[in-house]
Amino acid sequence: MSKRLVLLVVLVSVLTVTTLVIAQDEEVAVDPSLLTDPFLQMPTEDSVSVVWFTEFEGESHFVTVNDATFDAETMMLSRVAEDGNSRHAEQTENGQVYEALTPRDIWRHEAVVTGLQAGERVPYTVTSIADDGTEIISDEFTLQPLPAQGQPLQILMTSDHQTRQMTNANLQMVEETLGELDAVFFAGDLINIPDRASEWFDDNRGYAFFPALQGNGNTTLERTRTEDGVTITTQTTYEGGEIIQNAHLLPVVGNHEVMGRYNLGNGLNDQYNDPQPRDVAEARYEEIADIVNPEGDPAIREQWIIDNSFNTITYEEIFTLPDDSPGGETYWSMQYGDVFVIGLFATRIWRFWCTENGRCKYAEDGKALNTPENWGYGDFIFEDFGIGSEQYDWLTEVIASDAFQNAEYKVVLMHQSAHGVGDNYNPPMAHPQQFITYDEAGRITQVRYEYPIEDDLYVRDLQPLFEENGVNLVHTGHSHLWFRMLENGINYMETSNIGNTFGCYVGGRTRSNVPDNPDLYNMDNYAATGDPHGLEPIVPNIFAPQQDEDGNDLPCVSSNDLTVFTVINTETGTVDSYVFDTRDPFSEPQMFDSYPLVADEE
Repeated sequence: MSKRLVLLVVLVSVLTVTTLVIAQDEEVAVDPSLLTDPFLQMPTEDSVSVVWFTEFEGESHFVTVNDATFDAETMMLSRVAEDGNSRHAEQTENGQVYEALTPRDIWRHEAVVTGLQAGERVPYTVTSIADDGTEIISDEFTLQPLPAQGQPLQILMTSDHQTRQMTNANLQMVEETLGELDAVFFAGDLINIPDRASEWFDDNRGYAFFPALQGNGNTTLERTRTEDGVTITTQTTYEGGEIIQNAHLLPVVGNHEVMGRYNLGNGLNDQYNDPQPRDVAEARYEEIADIVNPEGDPAIREQWIIDNSFNTITYEEIFTLPDDSPGGETYWSMQYGDVFVIGLFATRIWRFWCTENGRCKYAEDGKALNTPENWGYGDFIFEDFGIGSEQYDWLTEVIASDAFQNAEYKVVLMHQSAHGVGDNYNPPMAHPQQFITYDEAGRITQVRYEYPIEDDLYVRDLQPLFEENGVNLVHTGHSHLWFRMLENGINYMETSNIGNTFGCYVGGRTRSNVPDNPDLYNMDNYAATGDPHGLEPIVPNIFAPQQDEDGNDLPCVSSNDLTVFTVINTETGTVDSYVFDTRDPFSEPQMFDSYPLVADEE
């Protein structure tokens, strides 16, 4: 019987917790358990980090490999919490367990397993000894160090899980179709609100981040299809895939890994939606430095600026990534077998499209024009990656290295780039230009933003660098769909269709978010259809999963029923994409596109 058939009739609880905080003070004790299975981080030539989480500090934690044990270091996450918008335990939209922002105690354990040989997988378990002496041992999984050059690899490319409904179905099909993977290249937007603990660990809707990637999810999809004139409705439960217990997880920062200004008086959604640029926070600090930091302590200054702009604290606490760049773990590079991979911090705040009032992409809220502390500053870029920035200078050094230049395959991960056909490829990836209008009395009457297409940081600064140095693939996310393009040897690809798609704008389909006032906006900056810079998306070369209204094959997959996943196969040198139709749960995923990672020179 297939796994999907079993899931129709059997529901197994796989995650419990040690203590559940109810409101502010009340606690309910339950049997201790692991909050997550272990997952693999930071491989080196002879080692790998194993990470897992619990809701108790415990007496000790360790990894067992054969007869050897490796002790873990333990730390408590500093900012995770729950609030009225959490979906945790018994909380629903109508039943508020968390009436206010409630910190949640979660401990992270990391052990470095050494003495490994490239190309060899070995079994391992993790053990946590709870505060009362209870011993909790995980299931057995396998680990390996950094792959050797020439070792055949399967690398999953994904992004934008964001607790979306089809995530468990997608990842279950990955496991069933591809088997054991070596790595997951994750192009950002792992969850929605990075400081909300349940989105990482145990969202009660069944599709939190770690359960989905570890085969411990629980999502039932109800779908309807018509066959031979008969309407068929199915309810199918998916668990996700047992993937990162055995595969190295290599993510980059998306806009949903960035929290805004830190304010314990606000809910998590409000904090997330309230970032301001670093330079704005720095200027405000100078105005009040004598009050908030009379001794001039550099650490206090830095923390104040972080707390009053934006931060990636929880993301950096959860993951272990290379930290030898000026941005620490927020951008990094690694030689991974035959693949040299670069992970960039290339994203910006996503603000709503403009209505009559409210802070938005193109303007400030009309009610807040004279209170800059409430401004949003448009879709500002969190970490500059253009020429002259620290990130760009670091990138040029990485690309000049022998390891990069001699790599067989060169891949860049970034959450947002300039090229694509989804909704979120407007406005251009440029720093917003601010325009302020005053009346005769000197009062502000309007604050608006332009994004000149000629200042798109990717096309202006990164694309020439990548083309000159043989980058093969730029893997992005952000618009929740599948497409690919090819220009000057670079494949551009987004493969994040797991639901909540933001549309595919090709042919006669036009984006509704293009500014409609040519007196206020230069309309040449905003593409109503297609790629903003004119690249043509490629129709899948095996079969097209979707067609337009006239029956023409579409060069994209944008659906809340079809889910897509993509793997880099270094043995064949190809990038292979599969589609699964959740309306027919007894069908199998089908490969619909495959192209060479090294583009043909014609």
